[in-house]
Amino acid sequence: MSKYLQSIPVTTRGILALMLALTCLSSMDATVKYLGDSYEVFQLIWIRFLGQSILVLFIVFAFYKKSLKTTSFGMQMLRSFFLFIGTVCFFVGVTTIELGAATAILQVNPIFIALGGYFLLGEQLGWEKIVGVSLGLLGTLIIIRPGSDVFTFWTLFPIAAAMGFAGYAIVTRYLSRSESVWNSLLYTTVIGAILSSFIVPFFWSPIAIGDLPFLLLIIVMGTLGQLFIIIALFWAPTTTLAPISYFSIIVATFFGMVFFNEFPDLFTYFGALVIMVSGLFVWWIQRQRVELSLN
Repeated sequence: MSKYLQSIPVTTRGILALMLALTCLSSMDATVKYLGDSYEVFQLIWIRFLGQSILVLFIVFAFYKKSLKTTSFGMQMLRSFFLFIGTVCFFVGVTTIELGAATAILQVNPIFIALGGYFLLGEQLGWEKIVGVSLGLLGTLIIIRPGSDVFTFWTLFPIAAAMGFAGYAIVTRYLSRSESVWNSLLYTTVIGAILSSFIVPFFWSPIAIGDLPFLLLIIVMGTLGQLFIIIALFWAPTTTLAPISYFSIIVATFFGMVFFNEFPDLFTYFGALVIMVSGLFVWWIQRQRVELSLN
């Protein structure tokens, strides 16, 4: 398996890891939406962050004790703070508007990531990445249709979440130069677990036994999603991964149809197609360049 993985170009590995991460996180978001009528958002946030912290600590103590050490504690805390802000804003958004719509609005995130990677990390922003990000944004605009009923006060939360997640991604990419994957995963939820522990008593509701599997699903999918995002950012530049982030719209729309009876209109289907084309276009260009460099 390891030899097969090494035979895949590192950028392609990063793209596949991100797609897997987005699938896991969309599963978590769908579960949060399902439980949103029974529990306050901050209670679900606390369960997500504290559960992930405990799970990762168990893994680290068992197999990766060296991950407890970090040379960039301040940056790790900043990254965790960005993730906490993004999670709070998106959980509020996903419990108040349609899952597909909230995810579509969140897709301004790759714009912030691409620009941040270019201006802050010195990453290249070639013409193909500009085209890919622009096509993805166009597809998003087709889905949400500015001026339509999708734009309400609650749409501001996915936009704020996009900024938080972009900051998280940029700092993660910066830390990939000096920190390990497990080190970054360990510190990912520290701030979120601490802050939400102070807030959750004011929003607490008794937990039904029948909801425990769904709460566990939030923890597991959130942990796996963050793990694969970190791996993706260790393998590929943010400017390359930015257009691939639009894949989450496809997954979220599917979950909305299957579990919440939220059927998209033709505009959503067309916008989703544009988004898929943008991601595949960037991947194809990158793959062609890798093949040329090997010949």
